[in-house]
Amino acid sequence: MLPLLCPMRIGAVDIPNRFVLAPLAGVSCTAFRMLCKENGAGLIYTQMIDADLISKKTAKEVEQFLNIQDCERPVSVQLIGSNTDVLVTAVQAVEQFADIIDLNVGCIEEEYLQKGCGAALLKDLPTLERLLKAMVDATEKPVTAKIRIGWDNQHINGVTVARLIENTGAQAVCVHGRTADQGYAGKVNWTVMKQIKEKLQIPVIANGDVTSYHDGIAFLQKTGCDLVMIGREAQHCPWVFHQNPVDIQQQILRFIELYEQYENRQEPVEVADHVYWMLRDFKTTEDTKKVHLITTIPRITRYVNR
Repeated sequence: MLPLLCPMRIGAVDIPNRFVLAPLAGVSCTAFRMLCKENGAGLIYTQMIDADLISKKTAKEVEQFLNIQDCERPVSVQLIGSNTDVLVTAVQAVEQFADIIDLNVGCIEEEYLQKGCGAALLKDLPTLERLLKAMVDATEKPVTAKIRIGWDNQHINGVTVARLIENTGAQAVCVHGRTADQGYAGKVNWTVMKQIKEKLQIPVIANGDVTSYHDGIAFLQKTGCDLVMIGREAQHCPWVFHQNPVDIQQQILRFIELYEQYENRQEPVEVADHVYWMLRDFKTTEDTKKVHLITTIPRITRYVNR
């Protein structure tokens, strides 16, 4: 059996295969997550969630906000924050709905860096350690963290950060193979990801520039990591988690069907965005832009069917 088809565990959570859907801000609605699951993703991440916001919601509001369906599971809920008490409250708010709870240690948005969140924690290891220990102590669910290999090329500390994460009691670490300074540009550093895997006993998820099923296999072979996470390519191709040919039109129609059935909001603009992304390789750019002029979901469906 190919490695990507083999099941494994994060803590006590069974993962049916080695493909992981990344947390995608502004993309990972319920219908999108479900479509990725139907196409073979073994582990689903929610989009990044601000701990400050989720910690203020009632249990019912949290349930509606996450809108996690049983058929998506296992699901990792990703939180971002830098205040221990707030993060603990956020963990307690989401734990009944999550299978895994993840801390974002890689976000490079200036709004969060200024708060000491995300990738800023790569430069503040005492705070990172304190946050993760508090999260681990606050829940019976597996806690994980998603990091970058360092702040910049002069401060590549991915191995140190990953070992710290393991020592807090976290059950897995996901490594984006670029520095915070790189953002999403430049080459992924396979070497550091491989070094991290060699030093850790917990599962390591490799992330960065996987654009196909076969890329995923190569990624695991080169790094020795346990799972592979796909983000930006999945935004355009939710079917990237398998190697079989697909009917893109049918995939889009399935997304719309899932959206209408499961989303607790009905936003034509959101549907149009997803249709536009998935039409990347299907129609001309000029033609696909027309979907954003359509103001109802039924009309978007007719546009796709024409």
